[in-house]
Amino acid sequence: MAFFLACLLALLPVVSMKSPIFGPEQVIGTQGGSVSINCFYPKTSVNKHDRKYFCLRNSRGSCETIVSSNGYVSERFTGRANLTDFPKNGTFLIQISQLVPEDSGPYKCGVGMIGRGLSFDITLEVQQGPNLPNNTEVIVTEVGKTVSINCPFQQQNLQDKKFLCKKDGKNCELVIDSQNQVGPDYTGRVRFRISGTSSKVFVVIINQFRKRDVGMYICGVGEDSTAGIQRKFDIQLLKLEPKLFYAEQRGSVILNCALGSTVASLPKFLCRVKADETCDLVLNSKGFINNATLGRILFTPIDEPGSFNIMLTQVRKEDAGLYHCGAQKDGQPSEDALVRALRLFVSEETTVPQSPLVVKGPSGGSVSVTCHYNPKESVTLKYWCNWKDNSHCTKLVDSSGMVEEAYEGRVALFDHPENGTFTVLLNQLTSEDAGYYWCLSNGEHNRKSSVRIDIIEDQPLLIAPRNIIAQLGQTLNISCHFPCKFYSYEKYWCRWSNHGCETLSTQDGGNSMAFVDCNQNSKIVSLTLSSVRREHEGWYWCGVKQGQRYGQTTAVYLSVEEATKTAVQPANSVLNRDASSSGDAEKSDVRGKGIEVAPDPGSTKEHSGGSKVVVSTLVPLALVLVVGALALGIVKARRRRFSDRISVGSYTTDISMSELENPRKFGANDNMGASSAQETTLRGEDEFITPTENPEEIQEPKQVKRSSKEEADMAYTAFLLQSNYIANEIPLDGSTDA
Repeated sequence: MAFFLACLLALLPVVSMKSPIFGPEQVIGTQGGSVSINCFYPKTSVNKHDRKYFCLRNSRGSCETIVSSNGYVSERFTGRANLTDFPKNGTFLIQISQLVPEDSGPYKCGVGMIGRGLSFDITLEVQQGPNLPNNTEVIVTEVGKTVSINCPFQQQNLQDKKFLCKKDGKNCELVIDSQNQVGPDYTGRVRFRISGTSSKVFVVIINQFRKRDVGMYICGVGEDSTAGIQRKFDIQLLKLEPKLFYAEQRGSVILNCALGSTVASLPKFLCRVKADETCDLVLNSKGFINNATLGRILFTPIDEPGSFNIMLTQVRKEDAGLYHCGAQKDGQPSEDALVRALRLFVSEETTVPQSPLVVKGPSGGSVSVTCHYNPKESVTLKYWCNWKDNSHCTKLVDSSGMVEEAYEGRVALFDHPENGTFTVLLNQLTSEDAGYYWCLSNGEHNRKSSVRIDIIEDQPLLIAPRNIIAQLGQTLNISCHFPCKFYSYEKYWCRWSNHGCETLSTQDGGNSMAFVDCNQNSKIVSLTLSSVRREHEGWYWCGVKQGQRYGQTTAVYLSVEEATKTAVQPANSVLNRDASSSGDAEKSDVRGKGIEVAPDPGSTKEHSGGSKVVVSTLVPLALVLVVGALALGIVKARRRRFSDRISVGSYTTDISMSELENPRKFGANDNMGASSAQETTLRGEDEFITPTENPEEIQEPKQVKRSSKEEADMAYTAFLLQSNYIANEIPLDGSTDA
């Protein structure tokens, strides 16, 4: 039982995994002719040096080797079969000549040992030649091509009518004659020509050959097509032998289509052949593209007239199949269009690393895109382009230092040749940046890839000023705030240029108070520029990374101006998340003159506007307390029944509460049983001394009516007392101007 399970497990990978070897499913040859069979394999180092073979399957399930790359050829095919390996292309070619009907049957092309599973099934069919009547010439052509038919005649027929007709059952329908009569199916695309009077051949030229033009043609002289017959022509269409293309899953492939100069001016198209032999349009040169290939296919004309390339990236399993590329006046597939057959095989055994298909970033924020290439091709040019439609991809940046002008300060490319990757960073995102982008190199095509960038409604995570104006000769300190999400990341400042972003030395500014959800782990990293110079002007980035994996970035533009005598206080708008992350290109300038820009709002040492915040908060509070205390003092003063002499400055008066006619009209309450002997003395400071007499022993004094002047004196005295008390009890630190 254990032995059975071991065998099952050993066979399972072979059964469950689709073979990466690929070739034509069916090959048709003619008796006495020859065939060429091309097979593809993954270009791994093992496969390149392994054995390649072509074998004939028999009824017992085994496969008899016909020819192999080791030089072996079976006796039956000696002198007729050979195999050539092309390891650089990942292909090998089998050629068999002098075909006989017995060569028909099921075959396999493969790599390694027979039965290992690395093989592809091929059916070879050898047909007998057509059984044609004598005096019949066979012409093989293609749809859209031009066909020339040469018809000889005798000297005695020089003045007779000449004609060409197409056999249709028992009738022969006119194509054209020497009197320029043309059949309706050939109007505008057939010509009749005789080269001089001495010639004994007339030529009929049929342009834009159509599928329904296939058949038997008769050329002759005289009025009757059955009399004077000179020649018969059997015009056949060349069977479309698909050109094979191999791609790895998640990789890319370039499909080449060569149609010839006759259709150079016509719109081109690519369509996919379905089971019912109809062809669904994939793209055309007029701008159409189907949704299945949106953003990952590109049409490119090449120098050879009538030829073009189609590059497909992020190849999927469902992309495999039979395609037709062609040319037609409306850019649509039709039976009259000149086409070429292309068959694409997609290997699920892939060496292409997996990468995200969609990258998201907030407006005003940034994205990071990782691209792959073959590490052995580290010297190749790498570049990044913005896919606009099926025929345009605008280059934004490359590894040689080229940067599109509109993207200066926004995009940078970092090459990592040791692991075959390069990273593209794009910041200051706007809604216009949404779309498809391609990673390309001029090395092997299967590492080209595409990615879609989506702009989402969110806030950028890094906070720094967008624009800074510094003065010559001064020291500038620029702070970048990192949330706790990036606590374990490496944080950096760098100076942007066309060749990337050069890392600069930084200082740790401690914890940031800009993120209310995680102040303990959020950080400030500062960049200090001592003695600012003109060459300091430009773009600076702060960002995060983990090893060679780059994360988010934000950009700061530094402008340098002449020093002025008046110091300008820096703006603090960078800590306003709405302002710092709105994505608005128009930002207030932040000016710095020896003062840190964007300080930590929790540190008054770094925040030059901190004292103003304290003053603006305490002054209104003090005024409220003054008014409240004043009202309370007046109430208390009116409660006093008796008092001796009170001296305030040089003003002296005798005030007796018992002499007031009605204390209530001054805001006081009747205080029955209150102390009659209460003394208050002012000695530099307000000092309240409460007597120890029992208030229950105090009798109600006699009320004395006072004049209005004395009442006013009493109120004024209470005001001075309370004002002096508050002024001494609540001192203000710092400047008092708001």
